[in-house]
Amino acid sequence: MEMAVSQTTWVRTLGWGVVTAGLYGFLFQFSDVFERVAHTTLDTCLLHNDTDTDYHHKVTPERCAAEGGAFIEGTWWYVFAPIAMAFALSYTHGIFTGLFWDVVGLKAKK
Repeated sequence: MEMAVSQTTWVRTLGWGVVTAGLYGFLFQFSDVFERVAHTTLDTCLLHNDTDTDYHHKVTPERCAAEGGAFIEGTWWYVFAPIAMAFALSYTHGIFTGLFWDVVGLKAKK
């Protein structure tokens, strides 16, 4: 038996898909910012190598300077940025996935 999918369901599915893809795109575009924010919730020594950036935690400003790094004082509330992004992605991806399976025609057994 074939079920017709309403136009509203299609529009909602596409809309949530676009929002989800946009959030993933935003995360990948600004992944370096999210990494820096995650590493600087604690006091951090930022070291630049030839090809990479290293973050060292539990280090004094003096030791950081001796290693040629930049000391960054931690900001505890930065921890909320990655958590908020995780919740936003989880929420939008969950709605999109549920609508997608409805459009495909797969339903959970009751």
